[in-house]
Amino acid sequence: MLDSIKVALLVETSRGYGRGLLHGIMKYSRLHGPWQFHLTPGDFEQIVPRMKDWKGDGIIARVINQKTAHLLSKTGLPLVVLDLPEAVAATFQQKGMRFVEIVSDSEGATQMAVEHLLAKQFRHFAFVGYHGQVWSEKRERTFTQRMAKEGYDVHLYRIPVRQGVALQWEKEEPILVQWLKSLPKPLGLMACNDQRGREVLDACSLAAIAVPEEISVIGIDNDELLCELSFPPLSSVALNAVQGGYLAAAALHEMIQSEIIQKATLTHRKIIVPPLHIVERRSTESVAIDDPEVAVALQSIHTRSPAELTINSVVESTCVSRRVLEIRFRKLLGSTILREIQKVRIERAKRLLLETDYPIERIAEIVGFATGSYFVQFFRSETGRTPAKFRKEVRVG
Repeated sequence: MLDSIKVALLVETSRGYGRGLLHGIMKYSRLHGPWQFHLTPGDFEQIVPRMKDWKGDGIIARVINQKTAHLLSKTGLPLVVLDLPEAVAATFQQKGMRFVEIVSDSEGATQMAVEHLLAKQFRHFAFVGYHGQVWSEKRERTFTQRMAKEGYDVHLYRIPVRQGVALQWEKEEPILVQWLKSLPKPLGLMACNDQRGREVLDACSLAAIAVPEEISVIGIDNDELLCELSFPPLSSVALNAVQGGYLAAAALHEMIQSEIIQKATLTHRKIIVPPLHIVERRSTESVAIDDPEVAVALQSIHTRSPAELTINSVVESTCVSRRVLEIRFRKLLGSTILREIQKVRIERAKRLLLETDYPIERIAEIVGFATGSYFVQFFRSETGRTPAKFRKEVRVG
């Protein structure tokens, strides 16, 4: 057993996803350390430490190009890597390197974003991603395939390039502005991550496009600083990056302790960072349906406290009877008022289970269930897990 483990963290600190991973790594090291960290705060470009001077035991890194891959392959150290491009993964495998990869569940997160936009009743959709980023391309592919299955075409933004290199944002922004102006509206737009979502919102502002009334925008990562500093605040899919970082540290620790990195039986393993829930902010607080009474009812459901939601309170926000509103809900949404209320309650419960230490009875009360036992029963029927099991699975440390 090593007295102190030295680990290089070549992970971006400028993004919420990277900071979440680092937080999970920190939690693991506190429980199983002591660990010493080599850290170079910054964005995706990272600096591999000078091995003769550093003399470390393992590396957790985002590898975005062959240069970094080559430097890491020369270290011979246990390695956990983030979202590898296929070409880099092939290089590692050709060199006979043993490594563990940690990847965000881009497909699952995108499906969650799709469900959110479909629930808003849009008929037009768009996607804005990044050029050459494997996770962005996965999200674009999943988004277009799912929308095609639902019977919708997707307007895809193609990043302008010059001599094979994407334009800097200052030159790209006016091009994005003109593209957004050309889209049919109202429209639901998914950005590949929160940084891209923030850029879309800035471009909408320059284009005098109302958000969320004309274009609703959702990102992925739930980087709270980026989302809350956007105008309007950006809705996003939260990923369980803290758990991912914890599991990445555990995998690295296993390789270091057992020297499993040298065993031929070790194969390329993946750790999946799952999506948790939608964090809705102003950028998607709109419903694109032709019936104004149903639109008002849905707005009431999504903006009120779950504990205050009842079918009668929703009906009272409109100018029609309960029977008429129920008929219109079934016709336009294929759902009921109660079902929409239940969806909101479950999503709010998930967030409370993840973000607080409230007992189950208290959470049941906050989200509007009469008893804790009924809440547990309903939560299990909706998610396949009890609230306690859900909390245990999504929280670490």
